[in-house]
Amino acid sequence: MEGKIRSVVETVTVTPEMAARWLADNPHNRVIRKERVDELCEKIRSGKWKPSPPIEVFDTGRLWNGQHRLTAIVQTGCAVELRVRVLRKEENVKHN
Repeated sequence: MEGKIRSVVETVTVTPEMAARWLADNPHNRVIRKERVDELCEKIRSGKWKPSPPIEVFDTGRLWNGQHRLTAIVQTGCAVELRVRVLRKEENVKHN
């Protein structure tokens, strides 16, 4: 198997500090949509937050998916439960 992506999904309480670290390592993602972040902030503040599909982070800490949810966590200053998929790229393995 060469370059196959493996993943593990966990439910994690994500703090604003954790969210900020993941967002800091997010060089190639889309532009943040303020309306989407505002909607997520309202859900967090009103207690209507529900874990959604997992955010995706490489085991190196680089964010792959979830920037709007993480931005809302930073803006509200609230820790929330998220499903987090940790992606790791397998080493190139050759069988003899």
